[in-house]
Order: sequence, then structure tokens, then C-alpha cells
Amino acid sequence: MALDESYNPSAEALPAPPLLHPLIRFVVAGFWAAAVFWGSGFVYLFFPRHNLIPSLLFRVLACILTLAGFAFFIRVLDFNSAPLAAALGLPLDRTASRQLGAGLGLGATMIVIGVAAIACFGSLQLHLRHGHLLLLRAVVVTATLLLAALMEELAFRGYPFQKLTQAFGAFGAVLVLSALFGAVHLWNPEAPGLLSWGFFNTLFVGVLFALARIRTGSLWFSIGLHFGWNFFQGAVFGLAVSGLREFATFAYANVHGSNALTGGAYGLEASATCTLVLVAALPLLWWITAQPSFQHRPPRPISQHGI
Repeated sequence: MALDESYNPSAEALPAPPLLHPLIRFVVAGFWAAAVFWGSGFVYLFFPRHNLIPSLLFRVLACILTLAGFAFFIRVLDFNSAPLAAALGLPLDRTASRQLGAGLGLGATMIVIGVAAIACFGSLQLHLRHGHLLLLRAVVVTATLLLAALMEELAFRGYPFQKLTQAFGAFGAVLVLSALFGAVHLWNPEAPGLLSWGFFNTLFVGVLFALARIRTGSLWFSIGLHFGWNFFQGAVFGLAVSGLREFATFAYANVHGSNALTGGAYGLEASATCTLVLVAALPLLWWITAQPSFQHRPPRPISQHGI
């Protein structure tokens, strides 16, 4: 039997299923991120309060589940077969390490400036910590804060951010997710409330992280910035990190001054000092991320729909 040269095997292939609207995919991803956050909190039931172990386990579990869920959505909801790390906003290359390091440096610089302002216009006393468990504590706190930065950047600047950008554009995605980023921190200890420096500064921080995400094409710069801010504020200087005092490692700080200067019990994020630091950091972030060596090309989705 002779073969028909006009036969095309692809003509009998099943048509690709239609894609869900990006807004629906955003909602699905948002529900998953929220479920992971609340569900992973069960680890606190097995440990005493103010213990670093459940904080670390919570973030390990939340990161694993968040990554797994978003990877599933990329493959199943997006029909995207692009390299998974890049599709998640986490490409693994030399540019990623440069972004991570630069973000960490900028975050550290911002905290140092804020602490210097408090020391100059108020009062700051640093009490160095010591002990045979200091190194172990430093490792646990570093891992906890790094995973916290990864978890929050995935949830607020990762897959949900991509879908909301497709639905409403970058401006709408930045506005909505930065507002949500500020809102979830209202549940932190000592949170000063909705109409406060704390809420609006955290929203501003979300905008800063989102700009880093957009301008670099990946999450690495914002992860470094997020981690550098929290690590130097909490572990190095022993200040409250959005109301959390459990991360003090190398020193413990006592600050005195007006709440506008210090942020009070909530920490630097609830102060006018933080606002000035964020405003000053914006052009610096813009300049750093303008360098070609700090930019990733957004991954091109590989799917039958060509999106």
C-alpha cells in the first residue's frame, strides 16, 4: 500500500484546550497562596511560642507548597513548557547571583541609613549578644529570613503577579498586590492599623519590590532586597521586623524617640524615617536595575497557544 504524501499526522491531533482567563488563574493562584500560608501554620501547634524552629519549619513547608502549586499551574493552567525555574521568575544563572547580591546590598544600605537617622535624631543602644549557641542561631535566623523573602516574593511578585499583569497591565498588578502586601502585615504583632505609616510604608515597600521584579525580569533582585532589609534590621541590629522581635541575633537594640522617628514597637516600617529611606532608595534601585548586566529577558512561554 502506497503512502499518501499529503497525509499530515498533526491534522488528527486533538485541539489544545482553551486557556482560562488570566484573572481566573490569578484568583486560583491567590487562593492557593492563602491556603498554603494558613495551612502551614499548623507547625506552631507542636512548639512553644517564641521558638525559632516552628518559624523555620513554617517557611520551609510554605515555600515547598507554593513552588509546587505554581509549577502545577504553569504546566496545567498555562500549558507552558518553558524551563520551569525561569517561568517561576527564578532563572538560575550568573545574572541571578548578581541580582541577588545587589538587592541584598541595597536592602542593607537602606537599613543602615534608617538606623543612623534614629541614632542621630533620637537614641539607639546596641547590646551585643554572645553565647555558645550564637552561630547555630545565626544559621537558623538566616535560613528563616531567606525563606521568608522567597515565600513572600513568590506569592506577591511571582505567578499571581504575572497573571494579574496579563489581565490588567503592570500598573494595576503593582497597585493591587502592593495593597494586599500591606494589608496582610496588618495581622502582625503591634501593627499600627490601616491609616498609619506602617500600612502605607509596607505598601510602598511592595511597590519597590514590584519595580525591581519588572525591571530585572526575575525575582532575584527583590528577594535579595527583601532579605537584606529583614536580615540587617532583625538579625544584625536587633530591631523589630514589622512587629516581630524573634530574629535578634548579633545584637539587641533599644531605641528612644518619637514614633515618627523610630516606628515604636512595630519597628522602622511604621516611621516617617522609613518613608524617607524608601523615597531615597527609589532612584538608586532604578539606576542599578538599568544596567544590562542586571536584567533578564522575560521567559517566553512555550505552549500551543503561543502566549
